[in-house]
Amino acid sequence: MSKPRPGVVAVDAGLVAKTLVDAVYSRVADRPPPAPRGPAGEALDDLDLEFVSKQEGSVEMKLRRAGYLARDVEVELFEPARQPAAWLATRLRERHATDGDWTAAVLGLCAELARAEPVGKPHPDDPAATTWKIGGPGGHVRHYVARRSIEEHLQGRSRPFDGDPAELKIPWAYGFFVHACEEVLPQDMQEPPGTGG
Repeated sequence: MSKPRPGVVAVDAGLVAKTLVDAVYSRVADRPPPAPRGPAGEALDDLDLEFVSKQEGSVEMKLRRAGYLARDVEVELFEPARQPAAWLATRLRERHATDGDWTAAVLGLCAELARAEPVGKPHPDDPAATTWKIGGPGGHVRHYVARRSIEEHLQGRSRPFDGDPAELKIPWAYGFFVHACEEVLPQDMQEPPGTGG
């Protein structure tokens, strides 16, 4: 065990993480469903996209929204979360150059990142753990916020979940990445169709 340095207060990392998880989760739970506009809204609401099971579309959609709102809360609470991810902007522009459509670019990139994200607690050095590469409280806090959201959305069901509940982190991560992509979209792409100049 290392000796405490003068002027530094030792903290319990587990307690800090739990406090952050509680802070983010409680604010997400208190918010109305999100209604993003433009490509982010279209990608968030895409009905053809499924991650876990065709029979669980309603739960998946709720978790997409919970992930989206979690990022929204992070931007409010944490200074580092207010800095959009430059690497994500680059990847999104590359995707747009291939797809020719911003909605398709957001949907494709976010689905790719969400499917690659570990469903277990992600290690900071894992290149697939992209939740660690976006400014804010980090991949562990996001993992536990996702788990809390999943548990909440599966409570009180009259039938067993069709699939592995751990995989519901994928739609949660998808919603999280949709918000992160929305932060780096060109400004004129955030307007609903027909309202731009």
